[in-house]
Amino acid sequence: MKDKTAKLYHWATEKANSKRASIWIGLLFFLEIFLFIPLDAVLMFFCLQNKQKIFYYVLIAAVASLFGACVGYFLGHFLWEWIGPYIVPNLISLSLFNQIGIHFQQYESWAVFLGALLPFPLKALSLTAGVFHLPLLSFICCLAAARLLRFMIVGAAMAFWGEKVKMFMDRHFHLMMILIAVKATLALGIFWIAAQA
Repeated sequence: MKDKTAKLYHWATEKANSKRASIWIGLLFFLEIFLFIPLDAVLMFFCLQNKQKIFYYVLIAAVASLFGACVGYFLGHFLWEWIGPYIVPNLISLSLFNQIGIHFQQYESWAVFLGALLPFPLKALSLTAGVFHLPLLSFICCLAAARLLRFMIVGAAMAFWGEKVKMFMDRHFHLMMILIAVKATLALGIFWIAAQA
């Protein structure tokens, strides 16, 4: 396990220090709609390797994340008739789905803003916004503002405390990967329990 995490660490370091680092960030954050890894940690890692480009990376991450979220929105908006039966009740219960819909339609902009600001899965947020036909312009504006704020906080933290964080990551990367795996497993478990409710 340690050998594998060491290889992953070296691979990530190589990508973060390459000339195509900004392309890697853009690609990863665009694909956030499909991925199950915490990309805030990816942004932290890239910022630590290139402190002079922190806010450039923050901007790329926010824009790419917005484009990915729009893909999710349109999938939910136009393809729900086909994908809906596979999601409800297989991945989420009908009662929970209806409850989420009521909250989205009641709070709209605030629901999108807070969902994008907090560690809520982007795929669930954007698909749900599309399914319940939230206004597209409002969705884009709220999500862009929240994502930019969230990633700026990450970038600012790396600018101020980057060296301490980097030392910790260098020493405990293996432990961090285990914690991320545990977090992902717990999230999937909670999601599965919610689907059975």
